[in-house]
Amino acid sequence: MLRAATIAAMAVNASDGVGGGSGVYRRAFIIGSGFFTVALIEPMYSAYVPLMLSDHLNSSSAVGSILSGLNLIAPLVIPIFSVLSDRTHTAIGKRMPYIVGFLPPAALALAALPFVGAVGLWALVGALVVMNFCRHAARGPVVSLMPDLVPPRERSRANGVINTMGGLAAITATAALAPLISIEAEIPGIGTVRRVVPFGVVSVLIIAATVFLYVKVKEPSRLEYDEGGGENASRSRTGHDAATGLHSHTAARPRGDAARDHRLPLRTVAALIRSRRGGAVPILAAVLLWFLGWKSIVPFITMYARDVLGAGEAAAGLSFGMLALSQTAAAIPAGIVADRLGRTKVMSGALGALVFVGIGIFINDWAGAIEASYSGLYVFWALLLCLGAAWAVLITNCLPLLWNIGGSAQVGLYTGMYYFASQAAPVLGPGLGGTVFDTAGFGALALLFSIIMGTALVFVRLATRAL
Repeated sequence: MLRAATIAAMAVNASDGVGGGSGVYRRAFIIGSGFFTVALIEPMYSAYVPLMLSDHLNSSSAVGSILSGLNLIAPLVIPIFSVLSDRTHTAIGKRMPYIVGFLPPAALALAALPFVGAVGLWALVGALVVMNFCRHAARGPVVSLMPDLVPPRERSRANGVINTMGGLAAITATAALAPLISIEAEIPGIGTVRRVVPFGVVSVLIIAATVFLYVKVKEPSRLEYDEGGGENASRSRTGHDAATGLHSHTAARPRGDAARDHRLPLRTVAALIRSRRGGAVPILAAVLLWFLGWKSIVPFITMYARDVLGAGEAAAGLSFGMLALSQTAAAIPAGIVADRLGRTKVMSGALGALVFVGIGIFINDWAGAIEASYSGLYVFWALLLCLGAAWAVLITNCLPLLWNIGGSAQVGLYTGMYYFASQAAPVLGPGLGGTVFDTAGFGALALLFSIIMGTALVFVRLATRAL
């Protein structure tokens, strides 16, 4: 039987009092400090980097093209370092070397963005390349910490806590710091530099949270399983899993096979496609699609609020904060509800809600186009709250579903596959979204978003049959 519960209890300092039923929340909170560091970067990147690029470029499609190019880094880097962390064994653990090695440089590169942005476009792009490489190299190991230390049946609840930490990071980086975005600094040799304070504050928080994670989390020296496959801890080999909403056809895997899978990840992916585990493939296809829709529309939220709805730059940043607020509020309930109803059921409901949110944004934009006195900003914010809540359901439950499919011996591999799918989509998303925004308007972009989410819903339903 799986001994993850014992290992998890040993994983965090005994002084923290982690254990028992409430221990999963304490553990997740501590582990979530690592995700907090990564999540601090994302909202700053999504809310303000498009605005920085637009200072040098004249069209949304040009901004989207550069963002798409930068997004190539993630699908190349995340799977590599996720699998590498599975095979790393050091005195401080297998995930921690990548976390402490890459997050501080990412923080420094983030702090430099306002300054290099004042120098020129290509200096800005260079700093963004460094920041993206470092944050994505740490992302897979950070996310893999949780399934290393939390038993399979508790992962949706734990992931809800961790995504709540991510939401708090987004609120901190956008809504809380938005009033400071207009503060300017005079830098000798460069001139007036905007947006210095929020980027500096977030960088300090990232470094502080990284130190906290390093001090508090003690990784187990090894994970031992008598049977391969994380599903076995929470259901019988052919039984029904309430958390996934699926039936298991998972066979036990000896540890030697898992090791060979890590040495040959491409062979593992091919075998997954051929086997009953191929049910993971439609889930990964759905991930690819819903991130394509997300990354097509989200980078242009602040530009739309500022340039079309008439919001100031601080209020435009607050628009992104609406997403963060609802994601934070919905993350823990999303995990609890999924444990009771099944992950695929709640994910299907969330995708259906996203279809209607896109239609609502289209109607709101259309109303503003035909009635000049109607700004639609507050309705847009309300729709963004719904968008964030539904998105929280997806990102809270998808990774635990894949971890249970793949088994605990392949956490890094399945984390890498998830991030390959989720980060391959942003390569196309911003360019596609910027082109549609420029040529047909934000309302048309919202309709495209609805179509993509509807297609993702089809793949989730296919996964229910395949697994």
